Amino acid sequence: MSSRPEIDPNDSPELLSHSTLPQDVGAPEVSMVEESTVTGVTFTPELWMQRRHWALDVLRREGVRSVLDIGCGPGSLLETLVVPPSTIREPPILSEQSKDDEDVSSQGGELFIQRLGGLDVSPSVITSALKTLAPPTNSTIPRWEPLHTELWLGGIEKYNAKLEGYEAIVLLEVVEHLDPDVLNRFGVVTFGTYRPKVLLVTTPNFDFNAKFPRAEEHDFAKKGFVDPTGRTDRVFRHSDHKLEMTGAEFRGWAEAEAANWGYDVEISGVGVSSQPSYYPSDDPSQPGQPIYASQTAIFRLATGLPLRSPRSVRTVELPFMPNSGESSHPHKLAGKFIHPSNAPGDGRKSPPGDAINIVKECYQRWNIGEVSLDELWGVHEISGRCAGSKRYLVSVLGGFGDCPSIQGSSDDFEVKMEKGQGLRVRWRGFTPVQQASKAEDSWGKVIPPRQGDEGQSGGW
Repeated sequence: MSSRPEIDPNDSPELLSHSTLPQDVGAPEVSMVEESTVTGVTFTPELWMQRRHWALDVLRREGVRSVLDIGCGPGSLLETLVVPPSTIREPPILSEQSKDDEDVSSQGGELFIQRLGGLDVSPSVITSALKTLAPPTNSTIPRWEPLHTELWLGGIEKYNAKLEGYEAIVLLEVVEHLDPDVLNRFGVVTFGTYRPKVLLVTTPNFDFNAKFPRAEEHDFAKKGFVDPTGRTDRVFRHSDHKLEMTGAEFRGWAEAEAANWGYDVEISGVGVSSQPSYYPSDDPSQPGQPIYASQTAIFRLATGLPLRSPRSVRTVELPFMPNSGESSHPHKLAGKFIHPSNAPGDGRKSPPGDAINIVKECYQRWNIGEVSLDELWGVHEISGRCAGSKRYLVSVLGGFGDCPSIQGSSDDFEVKMEKGQGLRVRWRGFTPVQQASKAEDSWGKVIPPRQGDEGQSGGW
């Protein structure tokens, strides 16, 4: 597959000239809260990783098929989302005894993305993000269905008709970088016009900044950054932050946006440090809530209609102003790609007996009687015979949980769940083959006489 973008000039705005993009991009500035030398606290896992894991977990649970990463940066989240799932889209394999068991539910921890997009206002990150979204040249990882990707350069406050239709929009550590006038248009463009099924936001929690050294004791103002907007006397974590909200401020902002645009919102956080702090509880008998380093909000589209109208966002074609429609919007398309399906097999499930024979051949070749289900699935001939359905493979091997056996399946195998290891498959009748040693041990064996020595006796 060629890595050149597939562009329809009649359907897209001007393609961004890649020669104008910076090629030597320095390391991104790290928030002061993530510098343990400044705060004296650490995070396990690291804070950026906790934010990413939170977003991926929500997207999996919501079962979205398309994701737009606004403020994508160099592509940190995109590089995970672009990885193909290991199976076709199907329900996870769950135990009948305990569907809430962590080990069982984790079997369904994949995303089945068909469309993936990124948007960022900074030209310095586009080259890196572009490489992330472009199809790999020599990938051996099966992809069971095509993936469409696109990358745009531009601001969040500008409406782009090409960005409609995404089921999920993600903004990780973005809103704190927005100028006040841009933040005012955040809800109008995202909730009011794009109207995703779910929208995820993380942003720094100013309450956590109390962990910073006191300004009067350690001259913290020289390590932090005074509010550049002049609206407050707060000292922020990052030189480009325009806003850092307390927990109460963030809740008020998120609930107001949700109410304005017909969404429900769930507010929490990630990032409990090695030295945790807690908000005092209104009820003395109840424990306090942890003070997270990053606040999180999950906005879910509700059934109600928005209280505000986003009509002013859209532009219209005027007869006296040619090119005043969406074709002239300020976003520049950096790349648009198709990751084709390259799955093994012909897309059809083979008879159970054929799949069973290949599984047995693997056990014999590996000379082992029990392996994980994922190890078996990693054999492309097996996954291809199952047409990408791991549930079909389990059914062929006798079934497990909510995945029953099918006609023609084998009684020779047992599929079981082992805590911490996931699903494993045992071949009941497996007999290991004894491997001949490279150098035969002759200790204790009778050494035959040399030719010509028969009948001779030795002695002193």
